[in-house]
Parts: sequence; C-alpha cells; structure tokens
Amino acid sequence: MSCEPFLTCDHRVMVEQADAIIDGLRILMKQVKAVKGYIGIEENKPDAIAMLKQAAKDDFQIEIVPLHVKYPQGAEKMLVDAILKKEVPAGGLPLDLEMVVNNVATAACISAYFKTGIPLIERAVTITGTGIGTPKNLLIPIGTPLIEVLKFCQADFENLKQVILGGPMMGMAQKTLDVPVIKGTSGILAFKEILAPIQEEQPCIRCGRCLTACPMFLNPSALHFFVRNGRIEELKSHHMADCFECGSCSFTCPSNIPLAQLMRVGKAMLRQ
Repeated sequence: MSCEPFLTCDHRVMVEQADAIIDGLRILMKQVKAVKGYIGIEENKPDAIAMLKQAAKDDFQIEIVPLHVKYPQGAEKMLVDAILKKEVPAGGLPLDLEMVVNNVATAACISAYFKTGIPLIERAVTITGTGIGTPKNLLIPIGTPLIEVLKFCQADFENLKQVILGGPMMGMAQKTLDVPVIKGTSGILAFKEILAPIQEEQPCIRCGRCLTACPMFLNPSALHFFVRNGRIEELKSHHMADCFECGSCSFTCPSNIPLAQLMRVGKAMLRQ
C-alpha cells in the first residue's frame, strides 16, 4: 500500500476490490509456495481493514495486520519489519528471508488476469491538489497523457505552478504534461503553488537530522559528499543501494541540501 500524503488510490482499491485482492494473494502464495500471507494496512483505514477481514474470514493462511500510521512504512523492507519484526539484511531483498512483498493493487490485477486473461491495461490513480477542481481516484488506461487526466478533473491550467507524478515525498515534478500514466503512477498532484520551493543551499552543519530521519539507518550527510566527489567505493561500503528514496532526509535538512536527489544520483552511479 502507499503511505504517502495525498495518495488514496490503494485505499480505494482495498475498499472496492477486497475480494480480488484476497484472490490475487492466494494465487501469489500458490506460485511461490508460501504457507502464510499478510496484508499490512495503516490503522487509520478501518473501512479497508474491515472489508479485507471479511473477504479473508474463512482463510486461516491470510492475516490482516493493522499498522501504526507512519511514513514510509509502505516500503517493502519497512513492511517486513513492521509485520514480522524481521530485518532485511543490508544490500539484500525480502527474498533473502524467503519473503515476497507486493502491492495490493498488484494482487487485484493478478486476480483479474487469471479470471479474464486481460493483462494490466489500467491502474487506480489519485488526482488531487489545490489546482484540481474535482479531486478523484480514477481507473486510468496505461499510456494516457497527464494533460487529458487533468482536463477530466477540471484542473485550473491558468494558475498551475507545479504538477507532480507520484506522491509529494517520492514523486517527480513534471516539465511537460505529455508524460503518460504508467504502471507505477500512483498519483497526479497539481498545485497552484510550488509544494517544496528550491531554497539556497547552505553548507552541511553536521546536525544529524538526516541520520535520525532515515528509516534505513544510512548516513545521508556522508553519502552526499561521496556522490559529489565520485567516490564509488565509499558509496558501496556505506550501503548506498539500500536507500529507497523516501525523501525524509531532504525534508529534514536545515541547510536545504537536496539529499534525496543526490541519493538518486548515487544509486545511478552504482548501476553504471
């Protein structure tokens, strides 16, 4: 599930397609030979919890787990820790612990494919923000340009200052509205103001706020220095690849250092 502010598409999928989610989870469990399945839901979504518990009431292999409301708990490594109290090793994946993590919308799509043979051709997307006349959660065909979606939701084009594809923390601001909706598009946020205006960067003061904010216990203060100086080996030894770009470091930095953006650059350097 998505746990970013503004995004409610996964919430609606859980409420409206609970049976499909449970069916898709059963299919996934059969494919990977899992004996137990869990669905983690933030406890501020009681309607979704109730619907999924009802859909899974006769299946003792599936457990619905209410979770504390906390960002970025929707990330797969965070979910493993929150639900099973197990830590994915540095540089590893949940698969290393013989676990597979999938989004609820993915489970619903798998169910639909097995029943109809129709692949993923549309996805639920949240369209909201101060620049949207009628905020909605919509099922949008893959490939639809953003501008068509915004027109449908009566966006105030004359006063739009920023459009973000995704959530406010991990999404990307767009320079053009010709970008299409893709499988990973969870939200389209349109604002009449710049959500996080770029401010003048100051030197790092070693306050440690980014270390405290990082859910993966990384050191963004050191990592951003290694990125800017091209020190690949240090990026590897400081587990740069474990960053999942939640953006917490950037939003806590009093020096306005674009840490999250630099983390993305660092991961790209490792891939090269």
